[in-house]
Amino acid sequence: MKLGDNVIEYSFDFRFYLTTRLRNPHYLPEISVKVTLLNFMITSQGLQDQLLGIVAAKEKPELEEKKNELIVESAANKKKLKEIEDEILHVLSTSEVFVFQTTQRYRR
Repeated sequence: MKLGDNVIEYSFDFRFYLTTRLRNPHYLPEISVKVTLLNFMITSQGLQDQLLGIVAAKEKPELEEKKNELIVESAANKKKLKEIEDEILHVLSTSEVFVFQTTQRYRR
């Protein structure tokens, strides 16, 4: 491993811990993929939710799988909604017809 200008031996047992008082520290992507971030600013409700998730995953893995599928589906739906909203805004901003005239056409 290179540290500054020196090459030093590296042990796989080596652990390096950093702490910060920042609420939401931002690290470069190159750093983020090499480290594990722990957030100790957890509420009792957040801890309860995490523990409930662990117990549910152990006792009913099919429910945990379904929950994960729903999370992915929800994220995809939010992305699709954002794309549709952006498209609507684009159409409205580039349209040469007044919105009132367009809506009148659809009401007939």
